[in-house]
Amino acid sequence: MTAGHSDTTGDAGDASGLRAPEEATAEAVESTAGTEDPRSRQDLTGFSPKARAWRSFFETSAIISDRMEKRLHTSTGLRLSDYNLMLLLAEAEDHQLRMGELAEGMVFSPSRLSYQVKSLQKRGLIDRFADAEDRRGMTAQLTAEGHRVFEQASRLHATHIKQLFHPALDDAEADTLRQICEQIKDTVAAADRA
Repeated sequence: MTAGHSDTTGDAGDASGLRAPEEATAEAVESTAGTEDPRSRQDLTGFSPKARAWRSFFETSAIISDRMEKRLHTSTGLRLSDYNLMLLLAEAEDHQLRMGELAEGMVFSPSRLSYQVKSLQKRGLIDRFADAEDRRGMTAQLTAEGHRVFEQASRLHATHIKQLFHPALDDAEADTLRQICEQIKDTVAAADRA
């Protein structure tokens, strides 16, 4: 997190979403040239609407991930990456996936998948065994204990989401945010293919 975090998410950031683009641009020009708020000169991200949106999106994502991680870990001993892995297995047929499929679906730290699987295996939450179709490949499967722990974590995680995320937006805003996130994912996928 940068030192200018609170500067970029305060009243000026909130207000720009309510003003016409011309007014937001005029405000940005004033803040770069003026003496009204010297803290704003420390923002090296930029003052265009897209630069400010990126900064807000990046910092807000980090903040909510941090808070969700702390709450989940305190309550269950699971990290968000553990929860994500167990979610993928819980949603899969027979609660199992090949390691390659699991890596593709991981949102958090797919490069650390092998370590993470071993850690969850030691806790008795997942099993790992040779794939029946390809003995060189491995499959991970949620255990009965893993399913129990996941269900408990899932209920707590849902409560955290309702406390930290739901109050911030109404259904129409939620739908708009979902569409924007899908567009961002599509843009990232296209860049990966380029």
